[in-house]
Amino acid sequence: MPRPEIEEIKARVNIVELVGRYVNLRPAGKGYKGRCPFHPDDTPSLMVSPEKGLWHCFGCGAGGDAIGFLMRIEKLSFPEALTRLAQEVGVELRGGGPKLELYSACQAVAAFFHDQLLSPMGKAAREYLLSRGLGEESWERWGLGYAPDSWDGLIKGLSRLGLDTLKELGLVVEGERGYYDRFRGRVMFTLRDDQGRPIAFAGRALGEAGPKYLNVPNTPLFTKGTILYGLDLAKAAIRKRGRAILVEGYTDVISLHAVGFPEAVGSMGTALTQAQARLLARYTDRVVIAYDRDAAGSAASLRGMLILREAGLRVEVATLPPGEDPDSLAHGQGPTALEEVLSQAQPFHKFFLDSLAERYDLSALEGKEAALAEARELWPKVRSLPLRAELARGLAELLSLPEEEVRAAMGRRRAAESSPGGSPELSPEEVVLHFLVEGKLPEEVLSDLEVGSFRPEYRPIVERWLELWRAGEAPTPQALVSELDPDSQRHFARLSLLEVRFSDEARAMHEALVRFLYLPQLERRLAGLAEKIRELEGKDGEELRRLEAEYQQLARRRLALMRRRT
Repeated sequence: MPRPEIEEIKARVNIVELVGRYVNLRPAGKGYKGRCPFHPDDTPSLMVSPEKGLWHCFGCGAGGDAIGFLMRIEKLSFPEALTRLAQEVGVELRGGGPKLELYSACQAVAAFFHDQLLSPMGKAAREYLLSRGLGEESWERWGLGYAPDSWDGLIKGLSRLGLDTLKELGLVVEGERGYYDRFRGRVMFTLRDDQGRPIAFAGRALGEAGPKYLNVPNTPLFTKGTILYGLDLAKAAIRKRGRAILVEGYTDVISLHAVGFPEAVGSMGTALTQAQARLLARYTDRVVIAYDRDAAGSAASLRGMLILREAGLRVEVATLPPGEDPDSLAHGQGPTALEEVLSQAQPFHKFFLDSLAERYDLSALEGKEAALAEARELWPKVRSLPLRAELARGLAELLSLPEEEVRAAMGRRRAAESSPGGSPELSPEEVVLHFLVEGKLPEEVLSDLEVGSFRPEYRPIVERWLELWRAGEAPTPQALVSELDPDSQRHFARLSLLEVRFSDEARAMHEALVRFLYLPQLERRLAGLAEKIRELEGKDGEELRRLEAEYQQLARRRLALMRRRT
C-alpha cells in the first residue's frame, strides 16, 4: 500500500482505543498500561503510547504499531489488517488496477538492471559475480543486474514509467538537487514473491562508499520481513525434500541452488519474523538453519528460531566450520562437505546450549553467570513446556547446578525489566540507542556512529534513523516505524517506550558513549597499529617511529577516557 495511505491510516487510528478493545488499559505516565494478551501476564507489562502510536510488552517482547497489533491479535495478514483499519477510519485504499501496473513496472525495472549488467558499463559487476562463483547461467534465472553508476540512469532509462511510479517503488529519492536513483554503481538482486513476480530490489556496493547492501523501503508491493529470497524457485523442492534450508544472504541462496540444494531460501538477515515463519510453514514442517557461526549465535537469530518453533516448525541448526558461510563452503569444499554439515544439524535447544559452552568460560564463576543471564533473557519467549524442561535439564548439566535452582533462576526476572514503570538496567549500547531515538545525541556523535557497531537486531533502526537525519528530516517514531520490518518495529517500540530515569543525563550519555563507541574504536585502532608495528620491528625507519608515536598518542587518549569514567 502506498506509504502516504499507511501514514494517514495510522495517524487517524486511536491506538489506545484499538488496544483497549482487547486489553483493559489504565493511564500510566504519558501512556497507558495493561495485561498483555499474548502471554500469561501476572503484572501489567503492556505499554501503549498514543503520542508515538506504538505498543510494547516488557514481558514477552512483542510490540509495534497499530497495524501490527491488529495483525497479531486477530491473526490477520498485513493487507487484511490494513483494509480493516482503513474502513474504520475512512481512508480509501487504491484498488487492484494500479497495483497490477506496479507489478508490470517492477518487471520492466528488473529487465533494465539485467540489460545494464550485460552492457559494457556492467563489466565490474560481471567480474564481481564471476569472482563469487555466480556464472552467467545464474544471472537471468535469479534476476541479477547492475545499477549504472550515474545520478539518474534509471530515471532516464525508464522515463516511460513516470517519476511517480519509480518513487512509489522506492527506486528514486528526492534530494536538494531534485530526484536521483536510489541505486547507483551496485550489483542488483531482484526480490520476488512466492509467485515469482518481481516486487522489490536490493543492491550490493562494488566499492567502499555507502552501505554494503541497500534495500528499497516498504512499498505497495513489498513489506520488509514478509518474503523469503528464492522461495519462488525453492518451494517445489522444499515440498519434495521435506525441509527448507534457511540461509542469510542472496549469494548463499544462489550458490546452494547451484550445487544441488534447491530447497534453500534466504531470510535476508537473522531477525526472522512471524510472517516469514508462516510462509515457510505453508510448504514444510522442518527448517534447517545454516547461518555462519557468528550470525547463528546472535540474539536476533535465537529469537528467530523460537518464532519458527511457535509457527509449528521443527528447527535444526547446522554448525558451519569457523570462517565459513554457506556460499564459501559450497564453492570451496563442494556439495558433499555441505551435506555433511547439514546432516549433523542439531535441534534448536541443543545448539543453544552448545553455543553457551562455546562462547563462555563455564569453568569460571563469571562465565556461568553470563551464560545464565543469557538463558534468562530467552526463557520468557519459550512457550513449549517440553522445551522448557529440556532447556532446564541441559542448563543444569552444563553449569553443574541443581536443576531446581536453574528453574528458580529462570523464573526470577528483574522487576525493572518486567514492569514498564521501572527503570531498567540498560547496556551501554541500549543507552546510546535510547538517546538516539529520543533525538538527544549531538550531531558530532551522530557523525561518529557506525551501523556495524550495533547488534544485528538494532542495525535497521540506526541505519534508517541516520538516513532520515542525513536527508535533513526529523526522525520521528512515526516516520521510522513505517520503514522497519516487524521484528525491528518490536525493538524500536521497546526502546521508545522504556521509561528510563538518569540522575545525571549528560553523564549517563557520556559514560555510554565512551564504553560503547569511543573506547572500542580506540581499541580497534590500537590493535591495528600494534600489528603494523610488529611487522616493522627490527627496522630503524621513519615509518616505524611514526607508528609508535601514533600508538602512544592513542594510548594516552584511551587512558584519559578511562580516567574520566572513574
